[in-house]
Amino acid sequence: MGEDDKKSKEGMEIKAKPSSVEGDNESGKVRLERTVGLVSGIGLTMGTMIGSGIFATAPGVVELSGSIGLSLVIWLLCGLIALFGAISYCELCTMITKSGGDYQYLYEAFGPIPAFLFCWTAVVVLRPATVAAIALTFSTYLVKAFPLEDCDLGEWPLKLFAIAIILLIAFINVMSSAWAAKVQNFFTGAKLLAIVFIVIIGFVQIISGKTEILATGFEGSVWNPLHLGLAFYQGLWAYDSWNTATYITEEIKNPQKNLPRALLIAIPLVMVCYLLTNVAYFSVITKAEIINTGAVAILLGEKTIPGYIVWVIPLAVCFSTFGATNGCMFAASRLTFAAAREGHLMTLLSYCNVNRKTPSVAILFLTALSCLYVLPSDFSTLVNYFSFSAWIFYGLTVFSVIFMRFTQPDRHRPIKVPLVIPVVFVLIAAYLVVAPILNEPEWPYLFAAIFILAGLPVYYLPFIHFKLNQPKCLDKLITFFQFVLNVSPPAQASDDDTATSARAVQLDEKAAEAAA
Repeated sequence: MGEDDKKSKEGMEIKAKPSSVEGDNESGKVRLERTVGLVSGIGLTMGTMIGSGIFATAPGVVELSGSIGLSLVIWLLCGLIALFGAISYCELCTMITKSGGDYQYLYEAFGPIPAFLFCWTAVVVLRPATVAAIALTFSTYLVKAFPLEDCDLGEWPLKLFAIAIILLIAFINVMSSAWAAKVQNFFTGAKLLAIVFIVIIGFVQIISGKTEILATGFEGSVWNPLHLGLAFYQGLWAYDSWNTATYITEEIKNPQKNLPRALLIAIPLVMVCYLLTNVAYFSVITKAEIINTGAVAILLGEKTIPGYIVWVIPLAVCFSTFGATNGCMFAASRLTFAAAREGHLMTLLSYCNVNRKTPSVAILFLTALSCLYVLPSDFSTLVNYFSFSAWIFYGLTVFSVIFMRFTQPDRHRPIKVPLVIPVVFVLIAAYLVVAPILNEPEWPYLFAAIFILAGLPVYYLPFIHFKLNQPKCLDKLITFFQFVLNVSPPAQASDDDTATSARAVQLDEKAAEAAA
């Protein structure tokens, strides 16, 4: 944005007291606190990945792959794809230590337009719709966990309860980042215990000799590569959010060390959980049964454990989805915050609470959108057609690793990955974007692409490129929100942060060498 625009905005901002921002070098502006350690980073990544996917997409993977054996191979390959992406992101997140993940990497590599299109798509549709979908799954399974299933509640009570869950999670995130991290750690631990319980149930059946279903192996496999792209979509939806921790880089302690570790520890653990859970399903559930059920984990419980404790399974899904909703809200608000701070969204969305150091305006904005997406009955279809766009941006972000090796060869890279890894990932991302469209061309794919590009004439060109001044009435509105929410503009992430993180890593390494 131009200097005149910046000056005009500074004139209407209410400055917080400098003393209220500890360690900030920009007087009166708020800097997010580094409250997330390695364990919390792992918990955030695993907790956001393990949501409703493993309980909801297993039937889709089996149906589209055609066999038990091939479905397990697809689950394994989906995990390896996510791992290749995470390895590539390790170079990016240690080189660019700003919150915002893909948005920041696209901005550094290709400039403002690809970065804007990513944040436009993610902030307006993908992230809030995902929060809404997971919250609806929570409310649906909660009914199954308690003796309310026989009551015909209708869809509106479930939707209202989903909205209540979103508001509760928003309250936690606004109040404290530390609270949100603790909630995430607790529910991640709870969902891992739930998965262990499901795996034990299945393996007890296998040990007792029930291996007939697994023995069918690759019978009926579908080998059409274009058709298999849809099966990969199902599996990768369960692995989505593998890059969540990169959105909160500025809140991670020693990010150049802890952020890569969080990614590379969490994703293999999730791979193991998913593979073992699917094997457990196939101990007693046939291919036809798994395709025709919408609640595969509950079906497993009904077939293997006494009826009076079957409620444990849907309750476990509730724990899983609550943690995933919290993690998604936590990460998405940081993406919104980072994009607004760079001027690619309304500046107000970057404002942080002066006392609590949380991006409260971004959280409230995402909460409003998420509640809105709960209302329609078929919004999940919209999300499905936008999922291919997510892989456009995943592929483009990883391509930036290759691109910046040539355009910025002298830039400091604490981690430098072998180029074969991002090359393979980019090729896979291209396949995932093209294969479903070639297999079954449909208009909604075009509509999704039009929406993505519509961000240019709707917002980017008038407000960013041509620097159109916002209406005067918005100045008063911003001032009002500053008073009511006690928020202030954020401090910019500076190169000093990167240098400090790099020095911290070096000091840790020297200390380890001295101890050795």
